[in-house]
Amino acid sequence: MDAKALKAYRTKLYTDLYTGIIPERIPVQDSLQIEFYIQYAGKDLMTTQYSYTADLLVEIYEKGREVARGDTLPLGFARNPIAMMFQQSLVNEMSKTGMIQHPERSFMEADEYDELIKNPLDFMLEKCLPRMNKGYAKGEVHRALNFAKAVLATIDINREFEIANAIMVERYGYFTPPAGSTALQAVPFDYIADFHRGFTKIFLDMKRQPEKLLEAMEAIMPYLIYMGREKVTSPLGCNMIMTHMAAFLNTKDFEKFYWPTFYKICHICAERGQAMSIFLEGDWTRYLDYLQELPQGTRLYMEYGDPQKFKDKLGKKMILSGFYPLTLLKNASKEKCIDKAKELIDILAPGGNYYFTFDKGALNLNDINPENYVAVMEYVLEHGKYDNAGEPVTTAKKEDSIKKFSHLYPEFKSKYLISFDEFKQEYPPVDEKIEPLMRAAYDKYTELVMGLTRF
Repeated sequence: MDAKALKAYRTKLYTDLYTGIIPERIPVQDSLQIEFYIQYAGKDLMTTQYSYTADLLVEIYEKGREVARGDTLPLGFARNPIAMMFQQSLVNEMSKTGMIQHPERSFMEADEYDELIKNPLDFMLEKCLPRMNKGYAKGEVHRALNFAKAVLATIDINREFEIANAIMVERYGYFTPPAGSTALQAVPFDYIADFHRGFTKIFLDMKRQPEKLLEAMEAIMPYLIYMGREKVTSPLGCNMIMTHMAAFLNTKDFEKFYWPTFYKICHICAERGQAMSIFLEGDWTRYLDYLQELPQGTRLYMEYGDPQKFKDKLGKKMILSGFYPLTLLKNASKEKCIDKAKELIDILAPGGNYYFTFDKGALNLNDINPENYVAVMEYVLEHGKYDNAGEPVTTAKKEDSIKKFSHLYPEFKSKYLISFDEFKQEYPPVDEKIEPLMRAAYDKYTELVMGLTRF
């Protein structure tokens, strides 16, 4: 197939998968991170991340196609060390190996919950952001200058990736969701643990001030709902949750602290027609009964767990993926690697609601044996075809699985979040014909800047 036909074919695979139809074959996604591709292309990991251009990214992509075999763009999220430089970030730091890591730190004191509860964004901007970024803690003028530099660096790198991605899609017919139909979605417990209190101190709060923690998680719901809004709602898009803390909690604490707001976030997204794609870090097997309560069509990407139990409990309702141990590809024989793929396909593929990928992404060259990786991917592409393509996965209706919670949460408000209608009272259009253009620009750049206040 040429690139245009291949894109149409792959788009049909994902359209069927995401709308409850058994596709012609199992969709396949690569599990190779940008750090792997850079090293595989023979580039220096550290310096390359400071030197992204569209041409360089295409060169890296092209070399990576020796290994990549997936239906989707082989490259996704990349952190921006230049923006981090101006921020002087303490949230993400580059190590001497060139890897960017999220160190364990706390940016909120135990006695500051009331301030967080009063207004999450105000507290974040006024207190936490300068603690997270030393470049924002040097007075108002330096903060404004460093923030502007970080914004410009973000615009630059995003543009280079967008150009490179478009070139690769045109050349090779990768499936891509509609522009604006994907968004990152934070959930309250992970958000407070990862960006406010830290891994260790959140456990102290659960014991010493559980009611404050619960109140804070409810208080930040409107903010997280606002920050997770997608521009375009499409069955091919999704809100992506990267879970963290759930696997470290006992079941009683999970039920009390983690699940209630997590559950509501997922249903609130489903209310507006947006699917969830959730990476379940660790082993969630003991939470299977909870996962059954999520909206139909939720996409669950597992790191560990018993695939048979997940299939038995969730296979008709949820879209499943993961489970394949990336570490197996490093030293096992090609035959053993293929056998593992066959085992997972035999368990997870029948009846649809499944796409193939590994349990995590390869970061370093020595994370995998490329020959084993290619062998597994090509095996799935060849042997992942369905005899009953076109049949519905279930007769259940998705809308019947969605609980309504959005009415419980008011529209998010902050003195730092000014609508265009409020703004134009201070700076009115000189002619009504330019008002739509002013509004579009105002919303566009407000959204860009708000995205950089996450951490």
